[in-house]
Amino acid sequence: MSEQIQEAAQTAAESLWTQLRAAREARGLSLGQVSDQLKLTVRQLEAIERGDLSALPGSTFARGFVRNYARFLGLDAEIFLRAGETNEAPVVAELPEQMITPSLGRMPSPGNPRYSALPIAALVLVLAVVLGAGWHYGWLEAREETALLKAPQEEVFVPVVEVSPVVSEPLVASSVPAPQLEASVPVSVVAAVVPMAQSAPQPVMLPAQSVPPATPPAVQSAPVRVTPSVPVAIAPTASGPAVGGLPRMTLSFEGDSWVEVRDASGQIVFSRLNQAGGVQEVQGQAPFDLVIGNAGKVKLSWKGRPVDLAPLIRGDVARVKLQ
Repeated sequence: MSEQIQEAAQTAAESLWTQLRAAREARGLSLGQVSDQLKLTVRQLEAIERGDLSALPGSTFARGFVRNYARFLGLDAEIFLRAGETNEAPVVAELPEQMITPSLGRMPSPGNPRYSALPIAALVLVLAVVLGAGWHYGWLEAREETALLKAPQEEVFVPVVEVSPVVSEPLVASSVPAPQLEASVPVSVVAAVVPMAQSAPQPVMLPAQSVPPATPPAVQSAPVRVTPSVPVAIAPTASGPAVGGLPRMTLSFEGDSWVEVRDASGQIVFSRLNQAGGVQEVQGQAPFDLVIGNAGKVKLSWKGRPVDLAPLIRGDVARVKLQ
């Protein structure tokens, strides 16, 4: 009797997970298209459709993946989360011996409705107990996961913009000779010297100008001859991309990892599933709060210095605060 109940429960679990694939095919979507939308790999989507949650990186992230996939297909995510609580498939507990053994002194009759309905009633009771326990366990974890995992449409990404260095065009002075000018200028007026930028080879003498004296007028004397100077070429100066002085962190991924970063205001500045072999740089206003899944496969550096994540890992997840 217990083997029949176990087989019925296993069949129900398999048909439950196949609803994901059926819903996807009904929408005309391939695994590749869903992968692009949810930022999950095809291998992870196939594991979810089989109900093989052990192939996903950590139980916390596995629940988030299942929830996002079910919502994306318009299905009730809680049904699949409850089904995945116990070994990723509903497991039917063994019935007590007294529940399946008929009372002594009275043989069950095949035609008696009382005995024919007993296995069905027992199966319904056991399934109700399992689903109720799964719902209670999922409700306790739902509050913690709400802040960690968001639906795909709520993810915030930091755009990475590459700015090419701007090189100013050199200014070449005209080769036309400057004429000699005769100008009657008071002796108290001298040619102004304007210092050039650090990249200029030498200071440039500008033509003398009549400016109001800041001191009492001096004695006027004979005019002097002033020759206007010729402009000189200014060497170009290359300027690199402006970084705004904000601190920078670098994440290197040796395996698939989900990362969420919040800045000093609590705003999410980066949240996504990162593929193995990828590198991500994030800038913003410190301090930062990071949640790193599959943290054993992630290397973090802060302001050019490596950060050891090993002491911070709890169940494949590291929570880090960068000042």
